[in-house]
Amino acid sequence: MSTMREFMNIVESQGITDAWFHNGGFKTMKTAMGHYKIAKEPGTLDTLEGPVDYEAGHYIMGPGPKGEYWPLSPENFHSKYDDNRDGTAKPKGGVVKIAKLADHDGVVKASWGDLRYRKGEDIIVRHGENDYGVVDKDIFAKTYERV
Repeated sequence: MSTMREFMNIVESQGITDAWFHNGGFKTMKTAMGHYKIAKEPGTLDTLEGPVDYEAGHYIMGPGPKGEYWPLSPENFHSKYDDNRDGTAKPKGGVVKIAKLADHDGVVKASWGDLRYRKGEDIIVRHGENDYGVVDKDIFAKTYERV
């Protein structure tokens, strides 16, 4: 597991920093309701960004607009979604994030693996300080709205 310093060096070497969002970034909010199942045993999912491992108890979200599935740890799930307790969840209301269309190809290192992004094809979403996600722009258009 990388240290935070190694994580920062990797992210900065790819050109994605909190400051990167200042020129061309915009405010956005996730709006699409999601379905989930809770994993009973560990496994690996082939996500749009590549294979991602998950543990028993992780939330398996999807399908998304392109039929994709992705895992979230319970902590990550509860920080981003309100559980409807029926196998669906909605994004936490009022959580405004900053996003920007990728202006170069690269990789963001996340705790669950590498998130590859493509210039002009993916949106980088800033979830918090030095915490970024990658969303295909077609999926972004269906699941986020500008605020």
